[in-house]
Amino acid sequence: MMAHSANPASRRAGGPETPEPRSEGPAGADPEKRRRILEAAVRTFGHRGFHDAKIADIAAAARVAEGTVYLYFRNKGDLLGTVFDETMDDLLARGREIASGPASAAERLTGLADLHLQVLGSDRDLASLFQIELRRSARLMERVIRVKLVDYFRLLGGVVKEGIASGEFRADLDSRLAVRILFGAADEILSEWLLGGEAEPIANARKLVGTLLHGFSAGNGASRARLAGPPPSAAAKRPSRAPQRSKKA
Repeated sequence: MMAHSANPASRRAGGPETPEPRSEGPAGADPEKRRRILEAAVRTFGHRGFHDAKIADIAAAARVAEGTVYLYFRNKGDLLGTVFDETMDDLLARGREIASGPASAAERLTGLADLHLQVLGSDRDLASLFQIELRRSARLMERVIRVKLVDYFRLLGGVVKEGIASGEFRADLDSRLAVRILFGAADEILSEWLLGGEAEPIANARKLVGTLLHGFSAGNGASRARLAGPPPSAAAKRPSRAPQRSKKA
């Protein structure tokens, strides 16, 4: 969906920062016209790429005059940032409903992963903005990561912690690591689908979460025991070499 990691510590001292104000348009603005402009921006950026797209292209796709676009948005960057903001706001609102539901922790994690995969996996142009264009702009990455992605990680982390507390998940599970593994797997599945041109992502949410919850082992004690110790070092695997004897003349 976005960058592979987010660091809450990147926020400046003094608490969470307020994101840039969203462009709502002039007084008496037409919500339908604004929606068409945003939809046209997604399609145009998705097909041409952010840097090659022009406001005139977006205006033509939205069936408005070029000057009308500037009544609602300051520039291309404002358009792209608004798409990110509104998509993430919608995802977070729907995610909070799932996270606060009565289902088991595993089912809620599956629901959140499904939301992630469905929002982007059903729209290649929108996915292109999140998986490609976002990562080309450090400013936009900071704008999204600073608040939006941190909030999304907190949603996932809250469900994982509840699963640990209820005994549904292992007591020694690292919730922060679990969140990043889940998010990173979904993110990579979407990137592979987008760049590889596949008809649909390689895994759905139930398959993804099921794989992570059940792990790679066959479930027997021996396989778990083998994972309990530290990983073998490269030095331990390197065959020792016998000292070479000096040749005598």
